[in-house]
This record gives sequence, structure tokens and C-alpha cells, in this order.
Amino acid sequence: MSEPNLEDSRDGLIRTAFVTIGATAGFRRLLQEVVSEKFLLMLKSLNFTNLVVQCGPDLEYFDSITPSNTQKSYELKVIAFSYAPDLKRYFMQASRGEDDNGKRDCGVIISHAGSGSIIEALEFDSKLVAVPNPQLMDNHQLEIAEEMESQGFLIHGTLGSVTEAVEKTETIALRKWPPGPSPGSAYQKGGLWEAINELMPQSS
Repeated sequence: MSEPNLEDSRDGLIRTAFVTIGATAGFRRLLQEVVSEKFLLMLKSLNFTNLVVQCGPDLEYFDSITPSNTQKSYELKVIAFSYAPDLKRYFMQASRGEDDNGKRDCGVIISHAGSGSIIEALEFDSKLVAVPNPQLMDNHQLEIAEEMESQGFLIHGTLGSVTEAVEKTETIALRKWPPGPSPGSAYQKGGLWEAINELMPQSS
């Protein structure tokens, strides 16, 4: 996929919502939700200009359910792709900053609740909504999302209320990543598993 041609919003800023479901497992219920009328109207009301969606194995399905009039009806450019070896440029598009495409306002990243994707997304100046995939409960996505929300780093989104979760990011201040180490902890900055072990409750 080529670099998206992002467009300016009414106030001259690019604002992007980036959705990532992971590379292998499908997450059709989340894809359905982010192209629902309710969700798209919410993005328009919050001055989002772009919706970029990483669809994994369901790109054709996503294309089939995406309204054809998003630019006219919602003033929103929708871009979809299946997989990319490095998602950093897409996380960056949803972050506050400036590049050759123009100035970017702080957007939102909506991700499945895999620990790797969460930690990578938190490195950027954006808001994060983590939505556990119920088909992958053996990967502890629900526990990770709940604990990271309790620590104040993200919003735990649930299927059926992703719109409300994104709206919530507009009204609260989330903590910056990485956190400082707890007294006596073995946390090492930048270590994924050290960070997850630090944040997750420890069994007694």
C-alpha cells in the first residue's frame, strides 16, 4: 500500500483514526463497528479527516461493508489494507505532529488488545482504545486491557460501545508511556515483557 494522501480538516489539521486488528486473526465485529453510521458520524463530529484500517485477513470483507459515500456524507477519507510489516507510520499518522502532508492533530488508535500492539501504540502521542478480541481469550487480551485501563494508559473498549470509548478519550487525560518503576521493581524501560509483568497483577 502506498502512503495515504491525507487531507486537511476544516480547521486545517489532519486528524486520523487508525484501527488495527492484527495480522492473522480476523476481527469482523470490530470492522463492522468502525464503519457503522453511528461511528462515522462520531468521527465527523470530532473533526476526524481520515479513517485508516488494517484489516488482517478480512480486507475484501471490509471493502464490501464500507459505505461508498464516506467522503461526501462524513467528510472522511477511508483507507484500508490487509497487512504491513511495520505499523509505526500508521501509528504516527494518528499522532500529533507535522510532516510533508501537513499538521496532524492528536487522533486515536483503536487496537486489538494484544500486548505487543498496545505497547507499540503507547509510544506515540495519540489516544489508545484497546478492544479485546473475544475469539482470542486464551491470549489474555481482556485482562491486559482492564489492567492497562486501571493504570490510566488507555481506554478499554468493548464491542458494541467502541464509539463511546473513542468519545471518552476526548474528555480524560491518559498517562504517558513508559511508566516509572515502582520502588524495588525490576522494570527496565523499553522492555515489553518487563513492562507487562510490572503492570499486570502478580499472583500471590
